[in-house]
Amino acid sequence: MPGEAAGTTGAGRTSIPPNAFYVPSPVVLLSTQTEAGEVDVSAMSAVGVVCLDPPILAVGVKPRRQTYKNIRRTGSFVVNLPLQDCLEVADYTGTRSWRKEPEKVEKAGLEVARLPESGLPYLPSCPISMACTLIGNLGRNELGLDMPPSHQVVLGKMTECSVDSTWLGEDEVRLEDMPILVYLNRVYAGRGAVLGIQRFTDDPAKREAKMREYRSLGVRQE
Repeated sequence: MPGEAAGTTGAGRTSIPPNAFYVPSPVVLLSTQTEAGEVDVSAMSAVGVVCLDPPILAVGVKPRRQTYKNIRRTGSFVVNLPLQDCLEVADYTGTRSWRKEPEKVEKAGLEVARLPESGLPYLPSCPISMACTLIGNLGRNELGLDMPPSHQVVLGKMTECSVDSTWLGEDEVRLEDMPILVYLNRVYAGRGAVLGIQRFTDDPAKREAKMREYRSLGVRQE
């Protein structure tokens, strides 16, 4: 607008440089393994669901990290969802290089177990662990960029999921009760209070039916 100060876009708003850290995201621990079976664990926050059926996750990984090399070479990874009591573990594993500290998993005090179906490494200390098969990799060429991106985007189809029964309801995972970690602008935070249920503006009967459909584990009740 005429007379408006440089850098502003309207009353009370200012233009600033684009920065992905302005988008809050969950903290996850990715467990991967080398072709020889050596396990690496790294905290990540560039992660999200991009498809519900089939369940597909997208994770942004720096290409220099051992995590990325493991994913490309083995075609698999496990997304573990830590709780707030894993804050120190998350920061430690996310800021240490496996190549420089190959014993970082042990130093972090992490127990590693194997999922029953895939045999992939997961973290029993995390209430949810989701094994994924690599189905896509998005880099400079795929994204149409004129320079290498800071992160490669790996797409994984979820093939196996293990959950601590403590967090299971009658036919759902009580994710809203979990004190998960949130990452925003390089700061760790806790999950806030539940403010509402999806479709709370809809007809109550319709909302309840839809929520049962959305959240059901899909396990036949005996």
